Amino acid sequence: MKYVDVNLRKEEISRLIQYIETYVIENKIEDIDTKSKNFYRFISKQIVFFKIVLNSYPNTYFVKVIISDFLSLILNDLKLEMRYYYLNQRSIIENYIRLILKDDQYTTNITKQSFIDIREQLGSELSDNEYSKVINEYKIACSFIHGGDYLRGHLVSNFEDALKNETQISERQRTNQIDQFIDMINILNKLFLLKNIDEIDSSFHRSKATLEYLMGKRYIDKFHLLKQYQAEQLY
Repeated sequence: MKYVDVNLRKEEISRLIQYIETYVIENKIEDIDTKSKNFYRFISKQIVFFKIVLNSYPNTYFVKVIISDFLSLILNDLKLEMRYYYLNQRSIIENYIRLILKDDQYTTNITKQSFIDIREQLGSELSDNEYSKVINEYKIACSFIHGGDYLRGHLVSNFEDALKNETQISERQRTNQIDQFIDMINILNKLFLLKNIDEIDSSFHRSKATLEYLMGKRYIDKFHLLKQYQAEQLY
């Protein structure tokens, strides 16, 4: 029975991928390759994860925003809307931070201090490389939003890019972009788990198999270790 929900989630994600493939054909967008499909499946799993968490989370607003951001990111990638892509990436990072820190002072603005607070609170669980990766991806997103490629070239080409809302990148650049994004989300997911173990336990109390399917074996192993640690602290 525990795998019934897993199969339902797999079907839900497969239907989304099929819908995306139909959308690509109908809108005459370049065919999506295997790497792109796997990227959209990865994002879809994050969306389903947060949709389930939403049912048990005390403050649902930022969870709803992060779900919306992930959905928008798929469309941004399909349409090569790079500025909007990075706008959503920045929002995803900021809302992860809000859900991790749970501090009212960061409800409206994420600052340098936000990242310092994460390092201070979770330093033992956050390597220098992981911390640098999240910071770097955030800086890239901010740089692109506030200028990026629009600061290069002549005014006419700048205006044409703005009209199209897209910036062409090579396949190698896009592959690297996808890999870096996935690595960053895996780091943020780990931090979210560390600060939201009870909420996740409540959300997936009937189906830990679903949690493992959506987030991976390393995630579920970490979850079990944290629950064991919690139990030991009660004695």
